[in-house]
Amino acid sequence: MSGDTKNAGSNIDELGKKLDQILRRLDLLEELILEKPEYEGLTTALKLTRVGIGMYGEPLKIASRLKNAQKYLQQQSIAQDDISRCIIQALAMKGHLNLSSITRQVAAMRGKANRRIIRERVQKLQKQGILVKTEGKTPFFTI
Repeated sequence: MSGDTKNAGSNIDELGKKLDQILRRLDLLEELILEKPEYEGLTTALKLTRVGIGMYGEPLKIASRLKNAQKYLQQQSIAQDDISRCIIQALAMKGHLNLSSITRQVAAMRGKANRRIIRERVQKLQKQGILVKTEGKTPFFTI
């Protein structure tokens, strides 16, 4: 990993920790407000603040997933396989996806995608330990 990538990763981690601290403090403020009826008017402002801070959470999650995906995308076997690379990029951007969603994302990136081939690549990436499958009625995959 290059120095810039390490710095970006630590910056993302730091921002995530700071947002977590802010959210914990907001939880404490909410408890105090709920205990004291004279502060009832502040609940709306507190909720708006929480929503505003929450808007930063999703971009941080995406950045974290992209950072995690970068180490796999640099592997020669994946760098040379356009379909596997697209699968990893789709999961990095979207989080967890089922096979149909992965196929749609790869088709959007490449212009075409075959579900059977996507399923084979997903299984290969899963055996390599790159993807994790969540069990359930509809299995989802994550990096």
